[in-house]
Amino acid sequence: MSPAAARTIRTDVRQTPVEALAGVAASVSIFLSVMVALNIDLTISGVHLAFQPVRVGVAAAVLAVLAAWVGGRHARLATFAVFFSATCWVVGMAVAVAFEKPLF
Repeated sequence: MSPAAARTIRTDVRQTPVEALAGVAASVSIFLSVMVALNIDLTISGVHLAFQPVRVGVAAAVLAVLAAWVGGRHARLATFAVFFSATCWVVGMAVAVAFEKPLF
């Protein structure tokens, strides 16, 4: 087999719905982790959203671990999400303590 043929992407292998949900869960976990690390308070049309590190960070970590548990096609993304959510949770906790913001 030539090197060019070995690098082609197989399009005949279908992704199961569980694998697709694992990929979405890992992506949502990364997004929530960034919000926790930045410790953002949003107010949109009078609705106040506070990304507090204990509540949102734990939810992001649980989503990442569930995505890693499912594995499949998005196993590398899920593994990255687990380590990234843990790192962002620690950073978010440090920022919340340093600036005297609520933890939960």
